[in-house]
Amino acid sequence: MALLIQLAVLCVTVLSVDGKYYGKEIATGWGSSASNGLAGSIYAVDKNTIQIIGFSFSPSGDGAGTAILMGKGKTFENAKTSGDLSNTVTVMAGPLKSYNGEDIIFDLSDGDEISDFSYIAVGNTDSQELYGGASIPQGFVAPAQQDIGTFTSRAHKVRSQEVTVIDDRTILIRSFRYDGQGPDAFFYVGVTDQVKIQQAPYGKIPDENGIVDRKATQYADRDVLLTLPSAISATELKWLSMFCISYSHNFGEVTFPDDLNVPPHIGQIDINREGFNCEAMSEQLQVSWLITNDSITFELAGNINRNEDYMAFGLSGSTAGPQMNDADVVVADYREGSTPRAVDYFITSKAQCSSNGGTCPDTSTANAAIDDVTDVSAEVTYGITRVKYTRALNTGDSKDKEYMADGTEQQVVWAVGPLNTKMEAAKHYTNGRSSSPMAIDFNRDIADNCPSFTLETEVELPKFTAHHLYGKKGQEVFTVDIGQAGSEQGYKALTGLPSWGIAWYINGVLIPELHLERGVSYTFLVGGGTDPSEGSMYHPFYFTDNIKGGYATNSNGTIYPGKVDGETVNYAVGGYCEWKLTSQAITDLDNDNVYECFETFKADMYLDCTDGSEEYTEFVFTPDSNTPDLLYYQCYTHESLGWKVHVYDKLPKKEIAAETCSAPVQAMLSSLLLLTAFLLNFL
Repeated sequence: MALLIQLAVLCVTVLSVDGKYYGKEIATGWGSSASNGLAGSIYAVDKNTIQIIGFSFSPSGDGAGTAILMGKGKTFENAKTSGDLSNTVTVMAGPLKSYNGEDIIFDLSDGDEISDFSYIAVGNTDSQELYGGASIPQGFVAPAQQDIGTFTSRAHKVRSQEVTVIDDRTILIRSFRYDGQGPDAFFYVGVTDQVKIQQAPYGKIPDENGIVDRKATQYADRDVLLTLPSAISATELKWLSMFCISYSHNFGEVTFPDDLNVPPHIGQIDINREGFNCEAMSEQLQVSWLITNDSITFELAGNINRNEDYMAFGLSGSTAGPQMNDADVVVADYREGSTPRAVDYFITSKAQCSSNGGTCPDTSTANAAIDDVTDVSAEVTYGITRVKYTRALNTGDSKDKEYMADGTEQQVVWAVGPLNTKMEAAKHYTNGRSSSPMAIDFNRDIADNCPSFTLETEVELPKFTAHHLYGKKGQEVFTVDIGQAGSEQGYKALTGLPSWGIAWYINGVLIPELHLERGVSYTFLVGGGTDPSEGSMYHPFYFTDNIKGGYATNSNGTIYPGKVDGETVNYAVGGYCEWKLTSQAITDLDNDNVYECFETFKADMYLDCTDGSEEYTEFVFTPDSNTPDLLYYQCYTHESLGWKVHVYDKLPKKEIAAETCSAPVQAMLSSLLLLTAFLLNFL
């Protein structure tokens, strides 16, 4: 009788197979002499896991003794010829059923790794027969997470620490930094050698919240976890970039090695809930489920703050209605840069967990039970956090309640709240809990009663109004700095063009329209940077008849030169000074602060000169009879940083005055609410 070491089968799952990367190939079949209809391709998922794609097998009779085996010390051919199965282990115990093109996945246990074995086979441990198999190459290296380097820093302060490809669709960027000032920047992937515009399905990808079409905002040394769309595998990519689409500009990239050997993405959640029941607990939380044999799979979907909140759902502590005491729930969360969690809880009181009980995990000292939740996976889609998990209908655990499959309606409870510093559930939010009875028959006919989530929609923001500066007598000198473009409210509202994120400030004003007179010499004190190697801090100032500028990149338009130290030049450079938002203003913007006009925007800024330098260069420009009536002051190396210059034979006597204001919208609304409250109390 052969010596067999029995291994536990940790996971056997049917997967979706269309067009996916499956892992590192071990073999595309089971040998030329395979019998019993044996077919399928064999892949290593990681060092402990194998999946077989398109597995087919027809056992003889009742299949007694059939199993999937792994052997040591011999090639498959030698083992089959000798009929010696004495050094094999069973990785999927039988009797095997009939398979017809299915996909299965199983884990090795007891610390075994794929490289410990020399072949995989399907055989019969009773008759000592092998129906087919494949040898595992010597020195086989299984897929694993792989560090691929750091982001290059090309513009807008993009940089990172190590970038890790976790699996072929999951990428972790550690300590990612980007100033958020690009006009049309996204996480962007490609398959070309050079970083440039890509054809679908490549190009921009979802951000860490699963949103594709939202421009990237500021990242201040944050860990970012990205999930590639299902049509893209990291194994085919050349690079990942923070890329400005409007200007085809690469702010920084990390490259993928040609020999990337990472696990396939397994356990992903399909946004489509077809085949699942679904009920809305509130506008914030929806619960989907499906019973399969003796287990039940849940998906909790929440419109929550994923970096602070948990979602909880389970069976009530009372058969009469919602009761948290004695409830059996699962608490789920999925934070940026972390693996998803779904933790088994038994609640003895609403207090935070301690040795005396409270809202405690099953594995806590107070509960001294087992966490019976398995197969946890998660995804963030369109800002909705989705966590999926499975547990047995009846775990046999004293702290777990049984989910009934006999048509019984069971009372449920739910909650949404913050996690405490121990990453355990703290008290739910005021409106984030069960407030009325809800009974569910978990084995009902499939019914999806969940509406679409209501997400925040964009609102029209107040637009900054144009400012005008006139080069009249005594006002022939203008100071030129870089500053914040004001995004949708500023540069884009004033010009109709996408904003680069920064723009020219003339005399401390965002892209004012200049009015100049022919024959008058004007001095522009330029402070746009002098170091070409610092692309985001190098902005030569020049005049052109092209609305976008950026002559160095597109050669469009005519340049109207000026003079520096008496010599004619096409552009001028000078020490770098930038109007920047204060840290508090940045925080306020993150909290949806809105500026009513440029003046309130400017009040939240300060002028920062690199190394304390204010070494402006005097650039003298004298419009003449050859100068057209309309010019643009722009940046020679980047498009769309400046705006209009009106040129006259004589300046108009009537000047255009800018509309100004003094109070931010948020402050005005707060004042209005206070006034309303006062009047209500008075009345």
